[in-house]
Amino acid sequence: MAQTSVNASAQAPAKTLTPAQMNDSMMKLQTELLAKHGEGQKARIRTGLHQVVEFWRPEDGDAAVFESFVRANFAGDQESIHTMFQRYQRLLEQLDGHMHEISREFTTQQDLDLGPIRSYDELFGGYDPSAHVIDDFFQNKLAFVVLLNFPLTTLEERINLGPKWTRRQWAETRLAERFSKRIPADVNLAIAQAGSDASNYIAGYNIWMYHLVDDQGQRRFPPKMRLLSHWNLRDEIKADYADAQNGLAKQRTIQQVMERIVTQSIPQTVIDNPHVDWNPYSNEVKAAAQQDSDVPAKADLKITNSPEPDTLYATLLKTYRASRLADPYSPTAPTLIDRRFNEDRQIPEERLQAMLEQVLTSPLVPQVAKLIEARLGRPLEPFDIWYNGFRSGNKYSEAELDAIVAKKYPTPEAYQKDIPNLLMKLGFPEARARYVAEHIQVDPARGSGHAMGAEMRSEKSHLRTRVEKTGMNYKGFNIAVHEMGHNVEQTFSLN
Repeated sequence: MAQTSVNASAQAPAKTLTPAQMNDSMMKLQTELLAKHGEGQKARIRTGLHQVVEFWRPEDGDAAVFESFVRANFAGDQESIHTMFQRYQRLLEQLDGHMHEISREFTTQQDLDLGPIRSYDELFGGYDPSAHVIDDFFQNKLAFVVLLNFPLTTLEERINLGPKWTRRQWAETRLAERFSKRIPADVNLAIAQAGSDASNYIAGYNIWMYHLVDDQGQRRFPPKMRLLSHWNLRDEIKADYADAQNGLAKQRTIQQVMERIVTQSIPQTVIDNPHVDWNPYSNEVKAAAQQDSDVPAKADLKITNSPEPDTLYATLLKTYRASRLADPYSPTAPTLIDRRFNEDRQIPEERLQAMLEQVLTSPLVPQVAKLIEARLGRPLEPFDIWYNGFRSGNKYSEAELDAIVAKKYPTPEAYQKDIPNLLMKLGFPEARARYVAEHIQVDPARGSGHAMGAEMRSEKSHLRTRVEKTGMNYKGFNIAVHEMGHNVEQTFSLN
């Protein structure tokens, strides 16, 4: 097994290191390693040296340090490669797992419905304990060990060659990908803070639906209905197709709410506030004529229709600017869009565009539109993109489903206890269902809900969904089942 040995001179002030010096050292090492390890390692030697040189900076050491590092750390036989891979795999799982565990705990107050968020909670939530890892791994040269011994690949190579790769080859590819960028810690921290601020902002973007009124003062939604923008609002639009009497009026009201949010003409005071009534058409705001919440009113509550001060777009702009900080350090994917397609989703942008165009230009689209119009008995409106009438009908109304779900799942723990039963109804054998359930933790979400996978095998994946004080409602149940599907995949992928 090749052993890491960092020359003490690497700690000394960096000397001038020219490209010519690095090239001379690389050519010398290539000849030397080829003579030592044979022609069978020629491609690996060449690739590894070029990868290290690409990321090596003057502060990493002079030519002598570079040469010493390569000689000590090139794994020239399968046994050495295997030992190196296994060591990294085991230790990085521990690193990733514990960093993820810390991050999850630091964001608990923001992510879960556990009471008020204090200013220091936002500081904890915005901190990324792993922000310095890449910096540290390049400085102590653990990253260079990987780059020297495992090849970086392009998305095109993974698509074309990947189907023939073994599981081990894919694992080696993923290991190398970790060090395909050398993003400084301060940039990672800025990105994490912007993301945390955005998540915290949207997690509290609730609309109290009972307090939406029309020009006649009518309330079309039931008491205590608190919907998050935009996921819950979308789900309510879907549910309202079953309401033959008031469904269309409710859907149009929700569309108006969404438009107010998008245009930022929504009054600031109506966001997550059950103490005011709001007419989203006229934008008039009044003190709530009826109460449906025990949430105390803010001491400084001002009843005015002054709009939200473009906070939505300021938040988006902040995340955009933070993401751009990484661009100079990501030469193979120089924008966030590139990184999303080529590294995160691993699908070419052109392929996604072609898929969307294929769907949207299909001759079936106008035919389906006419069918929906015929079923609804009216022209289509913008929110009909969420028409769900092609599913089998439900004999229960949304209110009845809410009551059934709330009785069955009054707490997150009740849903947790029922996971094995739900999985068995979906076709899982009992032993497998109980195994999966033992690896899932259910938490009460502050926002819409999500599935947070574990990063090491000793940890559980977390299922987050909304559970109101009156119990889980049908929307929360839908979210829970959806996220449970992700948790199942996360559990099987990790274990």
